Amino acid sequence: MLRLVVEKKALSPVLARIQTIVDKKTTMNILNNVFLYTSADELFIEATDLEISYRGRVRCDEVEEQGAVTLGAKKFFEIVREFPSETIRLIEGENYWVTIGGGGKAEYRIGGLSPEDFPRFREVSHERSAEVEGALLKELLDKTLYSASHDESKYALCGVYVEEVLGEEGGTPLLRMVSSDGHRLSCAEKALDHPLGLDGGIILPRKGAAEIRRMVEGYDRVRFGVDGGFAFVAAGPEHMVLRLVDAAFPDYKAIIPAEKERSFFFDKTTFYSALKRLSIMSADSLFRGVKAAVSPGSVEVESLHKEMGEAREVVDVEYEGEPFEIAFNAKYIMDALGVMDSDRVELACNNDFSPCVIQGEKDPGFLALVMPMSLRKESGEDAEDTGNEG
Repeated sequence: MLRLVVEKKALSPVLARIQTIVDKKTTMNILNNVFLYTSADELFIEATDLEISYRGRVRCDEVEEQGAVTLGAKKFFEIVREFPSETIRLIEGENYWVTIGGGGKAEYRIGGLSPEDFPRFREVSHERSAEVEGALLKELLDKTLYSASHDESKYALCGVYVEEVLGEEGGTPLLRMVSSDGHRLSCAEKALDHPLGLDGGIILPRKGAAEIRRMVEGYDRVRFGVDGGFAFVAAGPEHMVLRLVDAAFPDYKAIIPAEKERSFFFDKTTFYSALKRLSIMSADSLFRGVKAAVSPGSVEVESLHKEMGEAREVVDVEYEGEPFEIAFNAKYIMDALGVMDSDRVELACNNDFSPCVIQGEKDPGFLALVMPMSLRKESGEDAEDTGNEG
């Protein structure tokens, strides 16, 4: 039976990591548990929701007896996190009850389940994989996750599309990620040191992509790859495997305008702040329609829905063309600006029906696309979406 001593500072971060993986709504009680087992002088920790599997390991101060047990992931983490001693002793008793003690000052007992019923971690081949910078994966996911769909009926859009492409200069391999919810799209790419060997694109599920983003943070180098219908990431003592979305991602390239017929530049912080203030007038947290009247040197932005009141602001911009008007969901523009590093941002919109394309010099390889809303001339106040990318 399991008997070991481990440092709280080593165990607690791993248990914290799995809290977002464990499926708290499942009817399978075993999936609410974390699987603990020893090998030599290390403790392995596994968690899964059957779509995402995680395995981490920590070195023990002492392993008195090898063993395995499963414990409630949330309750075990809460006990360890608040435990008064920096050294924790785990002792398994009868019927999978585990005593958690340390220094004679505190002792807790928690019931577990048989480890025989826990779904085992899926082992994968590293043949189609490569080492990449952890910061590279994190940045690409930061700049695409926000626009992935939450609508389960749009199955192919409920994740981040990943593909490997060749750059124009010298054929440098690029890792590109794309996401869309049907009303907006984001696309980001970065150069790779070594090809991954991806055969076509894959779709990371939204939850899995978010878990990868959390896991790679703080690691200089990680291994990222694909094995069959699964993607995986290995970073130090941590491994994660997730099931890919089995669907075809829409042809996103077809909706990205090839040319910019009219565009203006603005200060990101100033424009973002104006949109945020105007959004106060919207009762809907997701739909915040605004109309922008662009003229040389400035853009006048006003809220579209007048039920709660009216608001307008004028923002200085760099523009010298003919005046025009365009309507859009302010939240979509704000979400895109929120992931950008550029201070000076370009917004291009060829006509009232073509997508708004947002780019910045300090965000190479990134663009955000937002579908405009058609202004209903008869009311002058209402608006509706003009297109759907999905």
